[in-house]
Amino acid sequence: MGDPSRDGRQLPTPRRWAVVAAAIGAGIGAGLLGTSLHGHAWFGDGLVIPGGALAALMLLAAVELFVGLWSRSAWVVVLTGGAAYLCAGVLSMQFGAFGMISGNVQGNVWLYGIAVATPLVAWWAWAILRPRK
Repeated sequence: MGDPSRDGRQLPTPRRWAVVAAAIGAGIGAGLLGTSLHGHAWFGDGLVIPGGALAALMLLAAVELFVGLWSRSAWVVVLTGGAAYLCAGVLSMQFGAFGMISGNVQGNVWLYGIAVATPLVAWWAWAILRPRK
């Protein structure tokens, strides 16, 4: 009983369909939550600090790292980020005069930040998961 790492047992590797479903679901969830969060900012003296977009990127990175470590694969991080990017891309489409992500500082940091954060988190997951010599 107790911690599996102490007595030498390891949890079984999740099945491939479960990994893909978790990655896509987590990516869509992070994309939706990040999009709802990204618009918050602090304004002052001509300066815009996109605090919501930075928080949304931290949320995405945490979700990506969790799913990557759970599945024991750095490629799942990329799949999660791709699902989040696709979700945010659909939400940024301008339907008439309405779009949830606009081309302001917050929107640009959120959209381009997904493309920057995902490979960095994938590398981080790979570094954690690689076998030790």
